[in-house]
Amino acid sequence: MGAMKERDNDLLQAIFNEMQYLKRALLTKNESRIGRAEFARLLNIEPETLDARIREGRYVKPHKDGRKSYWLNSYVQSVILDVDSNHKATS
Repeated sequence: MGAMKERDNDLLQAIFNEMQYLKRALLTKNESRIGRAEFARLLNIEPETLDARIREGRYVKPHKDGRKSYWLNSYVQSVILDVDSNHKATS
């Protein structure tokens, strides 16, 4: 009976893992990709400044698709909103 319970646990773990994979796939399926030049333009900085900030660890490294580098739009938007909130003048 112990072996049967272990197989059931393994099966449940495999199902859970697959569901997590599907969840991540659905979250990113319809999300657009933002390239380096567009990301820099949206931040109103030079691409070289973006590169420096990535090296400093301020922004995450881009995903790679062959030779293309990109960030998901949701990440870019979170950076833009954070930049906006950090640069607002206090009254």
